[in-house]
Amino acid sequence: MMKLLGLGSVVGCISLAALWAPNALAQDSTAQQLAKCATIENPLQRLVCYDKIAAGEAPAERSAGSVNSRAQSASPEQEFGREHREDPTDNRPDKIYVELADAQRNYYGKWEITLKNGQKWEQVDSRTTPLPLDGDYYIERGVFNSFFLGRVGENRRIRVRRVDE
Repeated sequence: MMKLLGLGSVVGCISLAALWAPNALAQDSTAQQLAKCATIENPLQRLVCYDKIAAGEAPAERSAGSVNSRAQSASPEQEFGREHREDPTDNRPDKIYVELADAQRNYYGKWEITLKNGQKWEQVDSRTTPLPLDGDYYIERGVFNSFFLGRVGENRRIRVRRVDE
């Protein structure tokens, strides 16, 4: 009887150790992932990293150099309308003046606009306004990453969003 009790104790301890070891490794891995997330300077990207860990996903390995090199290579005007998708910075312009290359209505009667600098924008709201190509236009930033296209000297404007990637 004592032999069975001793053997059962040994088997139980070995089983417990075998079940506990992967958890210890997972905790160590999670601690490393949390430490990597803590080094991210951008609060939004840091939060996304923490959310991925909480969901059980491994956070994507992104080098800070690639984001910074893209941000440095493109001018603020070229990034206007899409900078909130990657790395928001404090030196974003609130308004840019643009020239229209093409403006066509889509199937739903909303404007699809191509600028001379190659950017593509589309109308989001349902307001109607003419967009002659020879006018002086601007795109200005609204709240919550919204943008408005307006004509210089006029009071009306339409809500737009940038669609090119």
